[in-house]
Parts: sequence; C-alpha cells; structure tokens
Amino acid sequence: MLFPEDFTTPGEDFKRLQVPYSYQAEKFHFKYKDFSKQFAYIYASRLNEMIRLMKDRVKQKWGDKYPLKQLADLKEENPEKCIIIGTLFKHQELKPSILREISEENQLAPQPPRSHYTDDADILILEDALQRIRLTGKFDVHSVVTGIVCAVLGYEDCDGRFQVEEYIFYEGGPQKPLKSLDCSPLVVFISGLDQGSPNDYSLSMELLQQWIFGNLEGFGDGHDWEAASVVRVIIAGNSIKASVIPRNNLHGRPSTDSNDLVNAVRAVDTFVHNLSQSVNVDLMPGEFDPANHMLPQQPMHHCMFPKAATYQSFRGVPNPYSCDVAGRSILGTSGQNVQDISRYSKIEDPLEALKCTLIWSHLAPTAPDTLPCYPYYQQDPFIISECPHVYFAGNTSEFKTELWKGKDGQQTRLVCIPSFAQTCTVAVVNMRTLDCQPISFKVNEFEDLEE
Repeated sequence: MLFPEDFTTPGEDFKRLQVPYSYQAEKFHFKYKDFSKQFAYIYASRLNEMIRLMKDRVKQKWGDKYPLKQLADLKEENPEKCIIIGTLFKHQELKPSILREISEENQLAPQPPRSHYTDDADILILEDALQRIRLTGKFDVHSVVTGIVCAVLGYEDCDGRFQVEEYIFYEGGPQKPLKSLDCSPLVVFISGLDQGSPNDYSLSMELLQQWIFGNLEGFGDGHDWEAASVVRVIIAGNSIKASVIPRNNLHGRPSTDSNDLVNAVRAVDTFVHNLSQSVNVDLMPGEFDPANHMLPQQPMHHCMFPKAATYQSFRGVPNPYSCDVAGRSILGTSGQNVQDISRYSKIEDPLEALKCTLIWSHLAPTAPDTLPCYPYYQQDPFIISECPHVYFAGNTSEFKTELWKGKDGQQTRLVCIPSFAQTCTVAVVNMRTLDCQPISFKVNEFEDLEE
C-alpha cells in the first residue's frame, strides 16, 4: 500500500519533456472596465464580425444562385428565395424574467426553481441590424440557443414568417495544419478540485501529484503516456469551491465561514505549489471561485497563492483560456457555457453542447442573455474565428471525448473534463496524436499497489 509519507518529489534523473508554449488569451483580459455600455453593442459587434466571416461559407454552400439580403429588403407580396445572415433569438415563456418576478400587477406567486426552461411553445426568431422575423420550416427550435449567428436560405411566406429550407453555421473556421512531432507531449486537464468540500480525497490528489512527479508506475498506456511527457497541467475552474450546496447548515443557506474559504485557498496554493516545482501549471477561475462572476473571468489574484506565485512555472489565466502547446492550439472554458446551453435547449449531453459551440463558432452564445458577461462595445472576444486543435469544457459530471472532423478537414479533440471532487479523474491529451484518455486516481483502485 502506498502512503503520502512514502512519496518524494521528482528525482534528479527525472527529465521532463520541454516543448514550445505560447500564451494566446490576451483578448480575454480587461484592458479597461466600462460598465456604462448597453449589451446591444456586443450583439451588434458579434453580428458584424460573423457576417464578414460567414460570407465565404455562404458562397461555398450556395454559390451565386441566391441573393444575400437583409430583412428590410424582403417583400411579402413578391416572395423570393434568398439568404439572410442574422442572430437567433429564442422566445421562451419559461425563461426567468426579473420584470415578471417583480410585477405587482400580475400578482405572481413564487414559482419553483427549474433546471431546464424549454417548452414546446418556444419560438425561434432571426434578427439582423434593423429588423426581426419569426422562423418556421426546417429549423428545430430546441437544437439551438439565443445568440447564435447563422445563415438561412428560404423565403417570406404570406403570414410574414420566414420559411427556412436550409441553414448553415461558420463551423469553427480555418485550422492551421498540424506539424509532425518527434515526441508525444501530454497536457493534463483537471477541474472541480473543490477544496471547500467537507469530503476528504487528499490521497487521490497525492496520487495525482506523484504520478506527475514520475514516482508511480502502471498508469497510462505505453511509452507515449509516461509521466515525463507531461508538459503542462491546466486546472479548469472550481478549485476553491464547486457548488453553492451548504455545508452542515440546517437553514439551507450557503456557508459564509471565512475560515473555510481561507483554508480552501491555502489547500489549492499548496497543491499548485507542489506541481509547479516539476511542471507548468495554468490555473483558471470557475463559477464558484473567488473571481469576478462575469465572463471572461479574470485570473485569480496571485496574492491568494503566495507559495505557487514564487515559481515562473505557475500562471493564473482567465476563463475562457487559449494557448498554443507544441504547435497545437488549445481553447476552452470552466464549463459555464456548456451548462447554460443545457438549461435553454434540449442539448443535455455536455459533449454535444461543447461540439455545438464549436459548430456555432462561439464560446458562449447565451452571453449576455442568460450567461453574465462583460458589456463589450467594439468586439466580441468569444467568437471562434480559427478552429482549435483541442477544445475543452471543465466541471462536467463525467469524462467524455470525441475527435470532431469539420467539413473543411478540421480535426478537433473535444474534451469534457470531469469534476475531480466527484470522480477523482483527470483527462490527458497526447498533443502529437490528439488522442485523449482518462486517468482515475480513486484510492480504492490502488489497494493492491505495493511500495
């Protein structure tokens, strides 16, 4: 049986693989803070940028056979089949509304909380810069969410609705070709450490550390998956706390004990400090971490991690996060975008939701409608204009992965990173082959290991 006191840090003969790294998340950092703008500007900038990107896709799909029009150019008395590029909006009666909640005229009784807000009466609307029109025809309202930009082919019928015959999305955009590698660098993805939890899984975390240090054998599958090939660890959110579930509170209110929070931060600092002695570590904030709530979440302040901050190998990064490792582009979030999509559509599988955001070419289409985000004025940083090689979402209930292949030859490794607090499992991606596998560090699985 292995015990924490038996473990040591990497030995002198342990040589970790080194590969090029490039930080690509500058667009998610706040250059200045101005909350005086209206959210309409972010939709306008999103539409303008996506129209510019979509024009080539439209021409590739339909050529010059149909005219590209704006909604103001449609004529009900003389319907003509045409193409419209616009932003989708879902009218949902079940969607929470603060105006409805505070309305005294309606005298509404408090409604029970919901986890999903879809209904068969939901309506799909397309908006451009000037007008909006209701969509009917070959478009499943439950397969999309508000905020997606798409191109639709169809015509306006006699009822003033747009009859959709076909539709397309940007689908990730171009992707830089993969250059061959002589080595197999590994990137480890972790999420949901939840150090504010009353559950103790410290031995599982210790096993994870010792595997990364190269002190354990029997993990992975062959030479390509050995610990010395781990070049970076990305921690995708909810490290301090993973939910608002109260701790030992009979009144049902979340615990506000500052000592619990301080101890949780110290535990994360110690964990990241230990890893940073051996490998590069990127720490992203999550929904319940002590960081700003609006997307993009800024890096958690380095003063919270005095031990880890002394190492150049440790970096606090924003959520979403983008980087380049060994010539492979990596992009992802701590999972809020995937969770929000499941609430407002019938896309319940987190892997399917992750794939959809790549096809829609937007990290968080439901922001700012139902997902809080900064009121950007001149840009929308969440647009995916270039297809990544690895695309991840953290804090899912279980590990899932798929190699997505686009229509233009793109190949993207999709990864749903499970909550470590719930599964004691991490996701490991081989950057040479884009293969991905889970590695579990549950204690009961190692009872037969000997010193």
